[in-house]
Amino acid sequence: METMVEAPQLTIERKMREFAAKGSYDMVQLFSSEGLPLAEYEHETLLEKDSLLELSLIFRELREKDDVMGRISNLKEMIIEGNNSRKIVFRFFQALGDDVSLVLVVPPRKAYKAQANQLVRAIEMIAVR
Repeated sequence: METMVEAPQLTIERKMREFAAKGSYDMVQLFSSEGLPLAEYEHETLLEKDSLLELSLIFRELREKDDVMGRISNLKEMIIEGNNSRKIVFRFFQALGDDVSLVLVVPPRKAYKAQANQLVRAIEMIAVR
């Protein structure tokens, strides 16, 4: 009997839904280093995907200029937080044989770091298969 292997994109999107169901994310996007969307989950559409992509690419460029940022090497996260405490979190890591950007839109007064770490590890593991 032949077993069906789920495509990495579907597996990642399923993991995104699972983590978002825990109440910490309104949107989750995964972009390649070239800015191609690899996977996405939207509990609530708050931002245009093109805007998230542009910001992700800008932050990726900024990440590569670590001397501009006080000699921070291997920048792994950038956060934009508004007065209403809503956050847009950009995580940079290796997965699927590429430098990827995970973008999370986090509601006000919600913790996200532990779940974001778990989601990154899950995506990295999917890429290993």
